[in-house]
Amino acid sequence: MSPAWAKTVRPLWLPRLRKWTSKSFCHHAWLSCWEPTTPDNLSEFAILMKNFQYIKHVFRFKSRQNCTLSSRSLVPVYRVGELFRQHRWSWPEGSHFSYSPGGHELTVFQAGIHEGMVREVSRGEAEFALIVEAPLLILAYRFGESIAWADASYSWHLQPADWRAIPPEEDSPGERALLWISLVGAADGIIHAQRGMTLSPGFTRALHRAIRSQAQVCFDPHECAAAIARISLNFPSACDRLSLAIARTMGNA
Repeated sequence: MSPAWAKTVRPLWLPRLRKWTSKSFCHHAWLSCWEPTTPDNLSEFAILMKNFQYIKHVFRFKSRQNCTLSSRSLVPVYRVGELFRQHRWSWPEGSHFSYSPGGHELTVFQAGIHEGMVREVSRGEAEFALIVEAPLLILAYRFGESIAWADASYSWHLQPADWRAIPPEEDSPGERALLWISLVGAADGIIHAQRGMTLSPGFTRALHRAIRSQAQVCFDPHECAAAIARISLNFPSACDRLSLAIARTMGNA
């Protein structure tokens, strides 16, 4: 029997399900139909997973590839002043975190971008927190005073097949992961700021360990839905979820 809260969600997922089942694991089509994590769709995603019978083939994966970092450039090909996605001029507000053969990337889609926001993302203070609620991983972030705490969820199994990178088994003690950050206008689709920031060695080890752990276990959509529901119901805001963090760091610390 479905939980009571599931009955209150509008059936808006069905059109999105049809898009995801047909496109989401092709890289370019994935970008055209993908939407960033927002507080609303974080909890609604639990409902999507409950409708597993409609999207079974989304979770049929090819044989797992142990894809470690390759020679692919760590600097994205898109640049400040350009559209983040060709021919797309608007995005829902939210954010997206990924780990691919090109490294770690955080894209923040923001409305009402102003000069102070661009300055703080480009060269101001930044802080990050890592939350692991198996099988879910959440990267929380803030940029100065302009962008308050927000977060983006991540699942290795839900990445496009050619984006499923696995960090090396042993990180060197002093290794610092590079996180590439892009600030994109939700209303214009333009990249307003970009920056590469290093994460502390301790944070890097915790993040890589969490990604490896995700990749090494079979994906259970119901378990993932339960984790999302548990977090969103008990810790409704990004600030609330900080109490779950297993690691925190300042950027370039």
